[in-house]
Amino acid sequence: MRYEKSMAIQSRHDRLVQLIRKGKFSSPDLAQKLEVSEQTIYRDIEFLKQRGYSIHPKKHADGWAYHLLAEPATESGGKGASRR
Repeated sequence: MRYEKSMAIQSRHDRLVQLIRKGKFSSPDLAQKLEVSEQTIYRDIEFLKQRGYSIHPKKHADGWAYHLLAEPATESGGKGASRR
């Protein structure tokens, strides 16, 4: 049970990073897409930041969206390049 829950959280984090890479989703959008609360999105983003992801909100003409500026070099795939 604990393992399954950990795997579900890891999967959600992976999906969250994929969505943030697109740079067009706000907290409510991400919560809806991942079927979790906005508070969970805030916690997950903070967790990802602590793991080395550089995630920042940016104001667009139609509202706010998160952007992934850099990924930790130790994550799968060895991604560490800046994404501006």
